[in-house]
Amino acid sequence: MQVGADAKKRVEQAQTAYRAITVDEKKRYILLDDVWTTGSSMLAACNEMQKAGAKNISVIVLTKSG
Repeated sequence: MQVGADAKKRVEQAQTAYRAITVDEKKRYILLDDVWTTGSSMLAACNEMQKAGAKNISVIVLTKSG
């Protein structure tokens, strides 16, 4: 859980939270996050998508913390 975690802990947690199994490199993907605090979650999710072969990833964030 990210709530209450400091920036270092958020990065550590996010790095193991996501796994993209199969993507279609011809498709466009949109990742949605409700709150951007450090960006750790979104960066980790994007990295996993790219490792799986995603070429076109867009990011939408509803609000920024702080």
